[in-house]
Amino acid sequence: MMKKIAALLLCLMLCLSAVSFAAAEDVPNLAGTYYSYGYDVGTMFMNYYFHFYDEIPGLGKVFHAGMCMDQICFDGTYEVLAEERAYNVAMDRAASEAGTLTEGTAPYTVVFYDFAGNELDRCAMDAEHIYNDMANITGIGGGNCAMNLDTDPENSKFAAQYAGEPAVSFLSLINPEDDTATLDLKVNGKYDDLVVMFVEGTYAMNADQTEIVLTPSSEGDAGATVTKNEDGTYTYVSTDGDEVTLVEVKPVEVAYALKGEIPVPGMDGTNADFICNLYSDNTVRLYADFMGNQMDVDKGTYEIDMTTYSFVLHFENAGDMTTEGYAADMVLNYKVAEVAPFGAIEQTLKFVTE
Repeated sequence: MMKKIAALLLCLMLCLSAVSFAAAEDVPNLAGTYYSYGYDVGTMFMNYYFHFYDEIPGLGKVFHAGMCMDQICFDGTYEVLAEERAYNVAMDRAASEAGTLTEGTAPYTVVFYDFAGNELDRCAMDAEHIYNDMANITGIGGGNCAMNLDTDPENSKFAAQYAGEPAVSFLSLINPEDDTATLDLKVNGKYDDLVVMFVEGTYAMNADQTEIVLTPSSEGDAGATVTKNEDGTYTYVSTDGDEVTLVEVKPVEVAYALKGEIPVPGMDGTNADFICNLYSDNTVRLYADFMGNQMDVDKGTYEIDMTTYSFVLHFENAGDMTTEGYAADMVLNYKVAEVAPFGAIEQTLKFVTE
C-alpha cells in the first residue's frame, strides 16, 4: 500500500512539474513582433506601437515603445510572465472617443524594465493584444487602449513609422585622440563603427557586458572585439589588426538650474531670463535668454558640498561662488565687475524646483 501511495505522490509531483514547465514555456514569444494602435486626425496618422526585437546576447529581450508618432519614446528590456492580469482599456478608437472601456483578464503579464533593471511598468497581454493601461509607458491620445498584433508589418498602415523608428544608442564610444573615430551600439542590436572606417553590422556581448563582438553586415568589412578594461576604458581590436583605446561618451544633461532676470542692454524696462545650468558632467553655463536669443555670460565647473548641501561654483569671469540657502530656498548671488555688453552684473538667481 505504501509503495502505491509513494508511486501516486511521485506521479502527482511529475504532473505538477510538467504543468509548471508547460506554463513557463508557453508564454508568447514576442521577438520580432509589433503591437500597434493608431487613428487619423485630419491628414495626420497618429500612431503608437511596441517593437519587440530579437534577443540580443548580453543585452537581453529589448523593446522600443514609440508613442505619439515616436515623439515620446521608451526603450529597455522586458519579460513575459505566465501570470493573469486584469485590464481596463478602450478596444478601438471609437470606444476611446466614447469613453467606453472594456474590463477583462488576460492570461499573461508583460513587464518592462529600463536598462539598469528598474521596473518601468507592467500590463496584461494575450497573443493578439497588449492591453496598455499603464501610467508610465503611454502617450497623449494613446492611453488605456488595446494595442493589436500587427500581422503584416511591411504592408500595414504603420509601415512608414516602423521604418523611421529612431535607432536609440545603448553605448557610445569615442577615440579621445580623434573625435571622428566612434563606435555606436544601438538597442536594436546593430552598430555603426567609424573607428577605422565606416562599418555596419550586429553585435553580441557577454553576460557582464565587458566583451563585445562586432560582426559586419558585409563580408568584405572587418569585424572587431571590444573589451572593457578595469579603468573604464575600452580596447578595440579589429580582425585586420587595428588596436585603439576608446572611452565612453555619456550624454550631458542639465542636472540642476537656477534662474533670475537681467536687464537687456539698451532696452530700458525690459528683462531677459538669467539662467545658470549645472550639467551632469559638472560643468556650468550662465547665460541670458531674451525671446530665444541666448548670450553667454560666464562658464565654469561646480561640485556639491555635502556638509552644507550647497553648490560650489568656479566661474571663469566671476571666480568662485557658493549658493546660499537650502533646497527650494537656495539662491545664487552672482556678481561680476564687467561682462560685455551687460557691464557690471549683480543679480540673484533662485533654484528651479520643477
